Amino acid sequence: MIRHHPPTEVLAAYAAGSLPLGHGLCVAAHLQYCPQCRQLSRQLNHLGGELLDQLPAADISHNLRDQVLAQLDSRDIPAQPEPPQAASLIPGCLRQLVPEGFDALPWTRLSPSIRASKLSHADGAKVELIAIKPGGQVAAHNHTGTEITVVLKGSFSDADGVYNQGDIILRDESNKNHRPIASQDSECICLTAVDAPIEFTGFFARLFNPLIRRSHYAS
Repeated sequence: MIRHHPPTEVLAAYAAGSLPLGHGLCVAAHLQYCPQCRQLSRQLNHLGGELLDQLPAADISHNLRDQVLAQLDSRDIPAQPEPPQAASLIPGCLRQLVPEGFDALPWTRLSPSIRASKLSHADGAKVELIAIKPGGQVAAHNHTGTEITVVLKGSFSDADGVYNQGDIILRDESNKNHRPIASQDSECICLTAVDAPIEFTGFFARLFNPLIRRSHYAS
């Protein structure tokens, strides 16, 4: 059961197309798990359409419609192949980035408990998958920007609660000493979009902060 949803203003920004690409990808992944937010997103889209209808009409070229339709007719849209079985549980919005399932991705070992696979770097946000082994912990850290996380597999917990498949979590500079812990029964895989690098707060973990900063801003 999904208990954690994006704020209404975030869904409204998603419906308006004004979210950064990485953040929008996380919201899209959550929507594929959450019928409640899908319904709200449809209502926001409908409201946006009604507001647009109330705007005064703009003068456009008489043949603009014909030009647009002609361009659409001239484009061949390839059929989308059926996803491999390994990718069948991956949200559709991630299929192009994860075409053959999680195991086929190039993973980087960050610690004995954690590995990461970078998917993209767009609009200043680093988008990646984070996998935490059963019972594994992420070192305590502060956020220096906005981070959006969606649980794709398994679950984890922190001081604020437990997060299961489909839950979405937003963190920002106000969240200090954040320390997620994966559940003991299975690996936890999350999609994250981070627009500024985290800062570890532990005595030894802080030594990795320069590496984290370089990794975040690398293309």
